[in-house]
Amino acid sequence: MIHTPTGLAGLLVASALVGCQAAAPANVGVTYYKDVRPILDNNCARCHTANGIAPSFDDPAVAVAEAPNMVARTEAGDMPPPAPLPGCRAYEDDDSYFLTDADKATIAAWSDAGAPLGDVTEAPAPWAARTIAPFDIEMHASAPYSPTFADGENDYRCFELDLNNDAAVYVTGFEALVDNPKIVHHVVLFNSNGVNLGDTTGGDPHEGFSCGGFGNSGWDFVSGWAPGGEPIAFPDGLGLKLKQGTQLVLQMHYYNSFEGADLEQDQSGYGLTTSSSVSNQVYQIPVGTYDFTIPANDAAYSSSFVFPWTYGDYQILGVFPHMHTRGSGFQYEIAHADASRTCLVDMNQWSFHNQVTALYDEPATITAGDAVSMTCTWDNAGNPNDLVWGEGTGDEMCFGFTYAAKVR
Repeated sequence: MIHTPTGLAGLLVASALVGCQAAAPANVGVTYYKDVRPILDNNCARCHTANGIAPSFDDPAVAVAEAPNMVARTEAGDMPPPAPLPGCRAYEDDDSYFLTDADKATIAAWSDAGAPLGDVTEAPAPWAARTIAPFDIEMHASAPYSPTFADGENDYRCFELDLNNDAAVYVTGFEALVDNPKIVHHVVLFNSNGVNLGDTTGGDPHEGFSCGGFGNSGWDFVSGWAPGGEPIAFPDGLGLKLKQGTQLVLQMHYYNSFEGADLEQDQSGYGLTTSSSVSNQVYQIPVGTYDFTIPANDAAYSSSFVFPWTYGDYQILGVFPHMHTRGSGFQYEIAHADASRTCLVDMNQWSFHNQVTALYDEPATITAGDAVSMTCTWDNAGNPNDLVWGEGTGDEMCFGFTYAAKVR
């Protein structure tokens, strides 16, 4: 959420502030342990925790030092970072992506009071990331990998993962197991369909091989994760089918965001929950376009696309919106044949570092004759170049990866 002061100055600030609280009474109004920590756990800990991509609020000294920044960033609406608006369509854990006015007032009152820690015995139970473990299948890259940023910015590295399924299996849940979030921008799980597994003449594809940012030709998108993302668990009785002998590929996008990133190592993977049978099959349907050009220096360029729905009658279970760093808004809806509309995703802001899969509380029904409509908006201000679709972080995309189950 917040950039913490670094170096000796930051440590002195944090130490001084914590020291000032040492003798504070335990019951002096709003305190960190009693009032603020539960808010941070619910709304910020996905990123602000040990080994996360942001300073850890597990350490009270960090939270105290950052109190004024918390107030500024939450009141400005910068934090928590943008996510699909639940007023469009309610989805799992949507309350954790937005602060209420009461939450903001509590943080402000705490900061104004000098950020007192209070009584540690009033602290909530330690925060734990949501998980769908225990997994039926857990797969990792076979060895730690250090990225090579050939273009100075990105390294797309793929690892063959053996599912070892001698019969068809239905995946009921996905969880990205990110080893080193400091360098991992996103993780994608593909079904390779047994093709384009890299140049095996130079080594074993289990050891990793270079691959396209959107996967190699012939691969099917299965699941994706980006910072801020949560595990996916389908409703009871639903699962995504993987045929006997399925060969999966783990694609890692490593991003050169700090000096020394190429010296880091990562051995990420995926955990799956599975079933041998389901009452209804889930499909992953990528909806998006390659056909756009964002003009140079345009601060608010939007482009809309309409795609006829040719798959028949389905229930849309959730959507993973995806854009890159210049994204600033994303809208996705069903345009029904009777001219009515159903909102699926509405984001009037966008964060490259908080890409959330919205798995709906109630599925949305789409039928033959309907269409889906998508509008992407980008902020290309300050860039003297046009932008088009591309796989690199500095390029752009406009996709809604859609989970859907056929209506029976």
